[in-house]
Amino acid sequence: MNDDQAREAPLAVPAVERKHFARNFITQAVCELRFPTLFELEQERPPPDLAHALRKEYPTHERLAGLTWDANGGGAKPHTSHAFRSRKDRWTVNLRASTLSLETSHYDSFEEFQTRLEFVLRAAEKTIDADFFTRVGLRYINGIPCKRDDIKDWVNFDLVGPLASGIYGQPQEFSQRIVGTTALGGGFMFNHGLGVNAKTGQFQYVLDYDFFSEDIALGDAMATVKALHDAQHSLFRWSIGSRANDYLGFKN
Repeated sequence: MNDDQAREAPLAVPAVERKHFARNFITQAVCELRFPTLFELEQERPPPDLAHALRKEYPTHERLAGLTWDANGGGAKPHTSHAFRSRKDRWTVNLRASTLSLETSHYDSFEEFQTRLEFVLRAAEKTIDADFFTRVGLRYINGIPCKRDDIKDWVNFDLVGPLASGIYGQPQEFSQRIVGTTALGGGFMFNHGLGVNAKTGQFQYVLDYDFFSEDIALGDAMATVKALHDAQHSLFRWSIGSRANDYLGFKN
């Protein structure tokens, strides 16, 4: 195998059957769909058709202003986005000139996530006025509530071997980033390492997965999201140890 072939080899983690966990480690789940830019979406007021379609499920609207760094050397440029939040702020829909996303920090099941995403896509179809997405991405950030001395029981030893062995002592930082391709015709980014739970201040080990595919027809978006989720799920199951599996449990 030459270097070019090695670089093109896709993720080879074994596929596993997806099950519904009784609990999970997810601190944030995000699906982002990118479409050809519509500059009129940068207005101060949200698109009325979308706002009306979302208002019952996502009654709270907030206009957000920010800066985007121009990769071509043009400096920082201002941008406007619109956030629509559900009651109790469990779910957020974000709209920018070229992206639509759904995110939550209170994740229960992929089925619920899927249902809400389908609703958002139907609501936004006229607004984004596109027949394809340039990129469909699905990201899950997990926080494993383990301790340093039992980390090998919670996370696959292949990921944390040097840390679990104590050869580094108690490092302040331990992380790794993996970027590769998948058999789905897209790619993935996997970041893992030491972290701290922002709410509790307790030690945790972070498993951060971002899978994506590009140039996806509008009608194929949901099937693509499901395929991305299945691939991510397999990598997640490979990444965790026996105690994490016991903690998650399964629903019948």
